[in-house]
Amino acid sequence: MTTNAHPSASQQSKLISIFVAYLAFIALGMTSTSALLGIAWTPMHVEFGQSLATVGVLLASSTLGYLTSSFLTGSVTGRIGIGWTMLAGGMMVTLSIAAAAVFGVFWLLIPLFVVLGIGSGFIDAGLNAYIAEHHSQRTLNWLHACFGVGATASPLIITALLDNDQTWHTAFYLIAGVCGLVTVGFFFMRGRWRAMAAQASHADGGSRVRLGDTLRVPAVWLGVALFFLYAGMETSPGQWMFPLYNQSRGIPEATAGFWVSFYWGSFTIGRIFFGAIISYIPTHRLMRLCLAGTLVGAGLIWWSPTPDVGFLGLAVFGFAQAPMFPVFISQTLGRVGARNAPNAIGFQVAGAGVGIAAIPALIGVVAQRTTLEVIPPFLFGAAILVIILYEVSARMHARDS
Repeated sequence: MTTNAHPSASQQSKLISIFVAYLAFIALGMTSTSALLGIAWTPMHVEFGQSLATVGVLLASSTLGYLTSSFLTGSVTGRIGIGWTMLAGGMMVTLSIAAAAVFGVFWLLIPLFVVLGIGSGFIDAGLNAYIAEHHSQRTLNWLHACFGVGATASPLIITALLDNDQTWHTAFYLIAGVCGLVTVGFFFMRGRWRAMAAQASHADGGSRVRLGDTLRVPAVWLGVALFFLYAGMETSPGQWMFPLYNQSRGIPEATAGFWVSFYWGSFTIGRIFFGAIISYIPTHRLMRLCLAGTLVGAGLIWWSPTPDVGFLGLAVFGFAQAPMFPVFISQTLGRVGARNAPNAIGFQVAGAGVGIAAIPALIGVVAQRTTLEVIPPFLFGAAILVIILYEVSARMHARDS
């Protein structure tokens, strides 16, 4: 007599892989450069005798590595498998942070942050592609919520250590230790991931395709453009709402800082919420509601007859965006096919990385030459463009189907 009281071996493998992926994204959030350096750079730049602005060199180094590896992740996983790719990425992240703490020399941090970016790109693009192929949209939303947990925890940990007379070196050792534990998890997951990848390869009827072949698919370029615009739209309020509120609208620093923090917190809250309900609402309907929400939120920030209306707009703008990145990732399989998906997701993650750097920088240049009040109409225009690209992509998919 058999019983279904216990999960099968296949179900156990899936549950364990989800658990490891969630831990990995918490670690990825902890090691994102904004979370890692946002607090730590204050004592670091004093120790190194560098200016505050020099952090841009490390950010650029990390971004270079991240863009390179995320673009190539599909090709790398096709050659050596997801398990070895994740193990390599985990080792790069762990060793680069630990080495930064050990040596504590600024010029050595530059190549170390390139390595950190390479490892992060492999983990980010690789796990996004893996979860999108093997698991549900709920799992993908909660994966990205875990990133928010890590990005929130890292500054709190660093602050607590500094307040207790510890140095940034101690904080880096601790974070490297967390990453090391995740890397051990990657090591033991290699066999399970290899078996699941073999099943998927058999199901889709062939091996992965070359990068150049994937780049010839029009839907891939449309996806890259969508991720470029969306990621820039998502990041810009975090970069520019504080000076808009404080310098242009005369809102006190503490209040402005709280609402910028709340904006980022709304992503984690939103991804947990939407992950719970996404199975019960048609995805396209949910996306259209959320896209409309970004337009409403940006409009309220722009209009802002009172500060509270502007704050409400910022909260709506953040919450409405929460499910977009994971849903856009999950829809990639349907739009480009399972064989092209790992390459395409890597390209899209790279496109998002460029958008995160380029669009806030563009807004900054325009704002410096005009006024900070140009920021809300920029956000409104970006929301319109994201809606247009999403609808074009959806219609193209419906036509091809």
